[in-house]
Amino acid sequence: MKTKKKHTGAALCTVLVLLLSLPVIASDFRDPLVTPASLVGNVHNAHLTSVAAAGERLVAVGARGLIVSSTDDGESWQQIESPVSSDLLDLFFVDDRNGWIVGHDGVVMHSSDGGERWVKQLDGRMTADLLEEHFLNLAKKGEENAEAYLEIVRLNYTDGPEQALMDVWFANENEGFVVGTFGTILATRDGGKTWESWMERVDNPEVLHFMSVSGEGENIFVASERGIVFRLDHEQQRFVAVHTGYTGSFFTVTATQGGAIAAGLRGTLYATRDDGHSWRAVSTGIQAALTDSVVLDGHEVALASIDGRVLVVDLENDTTNVIRPARPGRFSSVVALQDRRAVTVGFSGIRPVSLN
Repeated sequence: MKTKKKHTGAALCTVLVLLLSLPVIASDFRDPLVTPASLVGNVHNAHLTSVAAAGERLVAVGARGLIVSSTDDGESWQQIESPVSSDLLDLFFVDDRNGWIVGHDGVVMHSSDGGERWVKQLDGRMTADLLEEHFLNLAKKGEENAEAYLEIVRLNYTDGPEQALMDVWFANENEGFVVGTFGTILATRDGGKTWESWMERVDNPEVLHFMSVSGEGENIFVASERGIVFRLDHEQQRFVAVHTGYTGSFFTVTATQGGAIAAGLRGTLYATRDDGHSWRAVSTGIQAALTDSVVLDGHEVALASIDGRVLVVDLENDTTNVIRPARPGRFSSVVALQDRRAVTVGFSGIRPVSLN
């Protein structure tokens, strides 16, 4: 999470001096979308944002294009070559071989070998062209709201590929979604080789940010701001807005059998058992932001908190076990292992956790 800082007068002068010197140092700019990630000396303590399992391998991603992997349940980690140096935000493996990473600058990368090699499939410049062409064509056909969406797209990309993709989810090795800031949502039917806009297929007139996406069976959910979770209506082929009763932002959504959980600011957790039609608040006992969630079994989920705790929530009994690891940190993601163990990653690096 980013923290805004107030500039003093002296600091403002420094900023102005730096701005005035930009023409001199412009040649030093390295485009993160074509610049491979640099080597990191200590990956175990590096700034990481998300972790996922690819079969028996763990893969984590983080700042400046960092990708690391482990084949021993998180005991040791090795850096993987990355074709970009954009900040990477999330990843998803649909099986033990096929996975996708998303991040800043609209980057999407794919691996077909369990995370050993990654290829860039999409970036913000490509998305800007894709969306502009799409809505221009719809406008020519007289489609309602096409001109409004075209204006939004042009505004979003006026300063370059700055829209971040926050999350990715695939139903199988071909069909998936990526979601991001200012209503960005794209779908693919060929494993990410080509993408299509779904911006106009979401009940999102205020162009809210999409923070997380998850699916289980026929249920697919997108978490957003203002307590809204979008649920895919298969008959309409669009995401419909469901108001949970919460008014803040959800950072994570995880689909479960017949339902889902969504979590966000100040320990807020909501759950549904009727395919997302209605939601109820679940007490967590903490006030810190919940940043990631993962299903443990049919009725338990684990959630990571920004203040270095892991919550195990029993959704049948609405009970919560708050776990503080021996080495806490600022957790942004959690992945479950066998034998009630987990691995967390975050600003402070990698931390193993017992869920007992």
